[in-house]
Amino acid sequence: MSLPRITEILESNVDTTTSVRTFIDFAHHEIHEGDAFTASYRADVGNGANLDLLIVTPNTTKWAHLTYELDVGAETDMLIYEAPTATAGDAVVAYNRDRNSATTATVTVTSTPTGITTGTTIIRAYHLGTGKSFGGGARDVHEFILKQKRSTFSG
Repeated sequence: MSLPRITEILESNVDTTTSVRTFIDFAHHEIHEGDAFTASYRADVGNGANLDLLIVTPNTTKWAHLTYELDVGAETDMLIYEAPTATAGDAVVAYNRDRNSATTATVTVTSTPTGITTGTTIIRAYHLGTGKSFGGGARDVHEFILKQKRSTFSG
């Protein structure tokens, strides 16, 4: 390998925010690059009712990674469907995790979508509450790379 190539590789591992070599994990680095977003939604849901979120991904090869947390106070089923049909509801703001970045999210999240027909694939299902336990911090358990199509989250 040539010296110019080695220099190029070493310089490519420099964080643009701090100008130091990057020794942070990749997810943390994505925050520094302005390529990480977060969207939060909180609601009180009555017995027997649904809380639906619609996530629409762009048709690009820069795929959206989904991680999630769910806190419940009663028995709950949580389902994530792939490729549903629905009409978008109220916007849930996605914030860039680098608050100095002007980059905006290409994924849209809405609450209370209407006309929902669930997709044919359930990519995650949980039953929580009533003696069941849920918790922990393992990122790989709750991370998906979403298809270049719609996904919906129902809890």
